[in-house]
Amino acid sequence: MKLVEITSRETWDAFVSGLPYAQFTQSWAWGEFQQSLGKKIMRLFIAEGKNTFGAVQFMFQPKRIFGGYWLCPRGPVFALDLPEEKKRKVMDVISENLDLPGGFFIRLEPMLYSDERQLLSGKFHRRKSYNPSSTVLIDLYKSEEDLLAAMHHKTRYNIRVAERHGVTVREGGVDDIETFIRLAEETATRDKFLQHDAGYLRKTFLELAKTGSAILRLAEWNGNVLAANMEIHYGDTVTYLHGASASLDRQVMAPFILHWMAIRSAKEKGLKYYDLWGCNPESPSNPDYKKSWEGISRFKLNWGGRRIELVGSHDITAHAFLYKLYTSFVK
Repeated sequence: MKLVEITSRETWDAFVSGLPYAQFTQSWAWGEFQQSLGKKIMRLFIAEGKNTFGAVQFMFQPKRIFGGYWLCPRGPVFALDLPEEKKRKVMDVISENLDLPGGFFIRLEPMLYSDERQLLSGKFHRRKSYNPSSTVLIDLYKSEEDLLAAMHHKTRYNIRVAERHGVTVREGGVDDIETFIRLAEETATRDKFLQHDAGYLRKTFLELAKTGSAILRLAEWNGNVLAANMEIHYGDTVTYLHGASASLDRQVMAPFILHWMAIRSAKEKGLKYYDLWGCNPESPSNPDYKKSWEGISRFKLNWGGRRIELVGSHDITAHAFLYKLYTSFVK
């Protein structure tokens, strides 16, 4: 196996988007979006002859003091039904080719599940995850009746509350991005968490909407937008990436009908998975467990999906001293 640089969008997305549970962070469009933020991008296949075994899309993360590192968000991704020994070989090929320019380490988030940790050699250093290592995935092959039955009874009840109040849901467009940003800022202030700045949220949507990857979905009642989600569509998966809700009229349960209509829409489009993008791992001893995520994790798990846990973020470096110095400053 060897690393092969890919410069064709069609070649890249034909492989990556065709994988089960396709990862938008490894899509060509996400790389282009990151490039629009000023980041360097490197896209590589791990291949042998005409066979492609995996793909890695790296994004350079500049750091003021240490120069920077190369991040592969939710990657590498692996070919369908690839056996364990081939996955291990893919990881070895990547780890043995640390010649990406300007970075003193690489950070991988391989699409390996928690029970596949043995495929990572001792070269890989576990770090707190850059992207969520655990999430809730709803399988859309189920009927609407089965999807509803799998939910917590309170979630089903809140959907019915929103329906009785006549909350309506629509897909938004470019004209709605400022409304979404206003709600996102209101949500962050109310719930006391850090939110991406307005410029980043605006650019995320505007850049990805050009390719049809990003969709805004809004729930309205009595002329007001009470909840809004930003979804990313790629391959067989739609991901709930960002969400926001108003403090006004919370009794009408607008976020619940918003998610339900998003799930139904994804199912109608023939997609296979609705990814709620991040929840706590099951064990509080997991390094990615966050006390502050307990409430949102309950909310997401109550939708009846399955919690999946990946191996998380791992670093590998050819510069042990620099890496040790960096990690002593960055916890």
